[in-house]
Amino acid sequence: MSELFKNMYLSGVQKTFSTFGLGLAAISTVAVLSACSGNDKTAGGGPSGTEAGNAITAQITVAGHPAAAVKVILSESESLESEKANATETDSDGIVVFENVSDGAYTLEATMGDKALQKEVVVEGKDVDLKGDLETTVSISGSVPEKNGKVKVRGMSHEAEVVDGKFTLDDLPPGPISLVFIPDDNRADTSCTYMKVIAGEPSKPSTFAEESRALLLDDFQDSNYQNRFMPAHTYDGGWWYFNYSDANVTPDFITDDGEHRFSLETEESGNIAAHVAATFGEKFEDSTGTVVWPWATVGIELGKSNKALCNDISSVDTVAFKTKGVGAIVFGVIDETQEPGNQIIAQSEFTLDTNWSRYAIPLKNILDPQFSYTCVNQLVWNFKPNNEEKTVEFWLDDIELTGGKRLSIWKR
Repeated sequence: MSELFKNMYLSGVQKTFSTFGLGLAAISTVAVLSACSGNDKTAGGGPSGTEAGNAITAQITVAGHPAAAVKVILSESESLESEKANATETDSDGIVVFENVSDGAYTLEATMGDKALQKEVVVEGKDVDLKGDLETTVSISGSVPEKNGKVKVRGMSHEAEVVDGKFTLDDLPPGPISLVFIPDDNRADTSCTYMKVIAGEPSKPSTFAEESRALLLDDFQDSNYQNRFMPAHTYDGGWWYFNYSDANVTPDFITDDGEHRFSLETEESGNIAAHVAATFGEKFEDSTGTVVWPWATVGIELGKSNKALCNDISSVDTVAFKTKGVGAIVFGVIDETQEPGNQIIAQSEFTLDTNWSRYAIPLKNILDPQFSYTCVNQLVWNFKPNNEEKTVEFWLDDIELTGGKRLSIWKR
């Protein structure tokens, strides 16, 4: 991530601190989808390949040896309706076949006693063959703010009753788990959280977050540096970061883990927010005669780290967030498939206030007309000092995408 901005500034490109148009407005009540609801499904897109669809063939093993009579379930990866899953058992060679499978994303789950596995399967117009080795199952215990309801595992046939705010899920396969809480009060919104569990180790989920108004990228309440509202199988990406020019920028309020991560600080109200600062030095010429510009930026990956995978946010109306601090910020949208120097395809500048302010940036108002939002890799908040001290102090919280559909954004 740092190389992108280093290359921009080392080449003397200061496009970061220009704007294609201002689109800030105080955010008001916005009616948008719930990112935790199960209305948007990735599977069931119709037959592909042949009229009947494609086949998924899996061989299940234990310690490398074929496992017979293992229960195997295939579900749409975003489904909460376990009754619609397809179930069968492996043969004497540990093999199972699901036929006539439509294009889409699925979760294959295999269980035998205290061992299990899960595999993400993407069907795209051809048959799929895979192998998987059973591992020791996992137990998850946790709590939700509401008293009663049900917790379901998205894409798997597991659920548990929530009694007095507490629940336990046993016999889960290790790997990424997406939990959805469905309250008994059908007027209340669902809430969700993601976690990655390790074979044989009990786990506790982070805070469940309601998604009644928007797709919340992060509220930092779980004190995690990863966007946890992505589809469950994207744990190699979605990271927050803080990067800067080591040569002429002095950072403050960062963690000491070598990752240039900002602090997550708890306010008196109990709210947790991102907090970071940077003091800018002077530009200079290095030994090759290249001008080294001071720069600093906070950013978030969208989807997986693989830059070849695009995230289509063209259906999103607005990026909204809450912020305060000193100095100015240039919000930007990055498409890393573009040539270096042209990767910031949209941006908008605003001056920070010392009190919390909430902004909504209409994306269509800030897009460079030669680009589109069909392949977005990162959102960034670039620092721009506008005071004598040449310092920017930046607080950030409650980043939302309003409009659009969750599963249309994170392409697999």
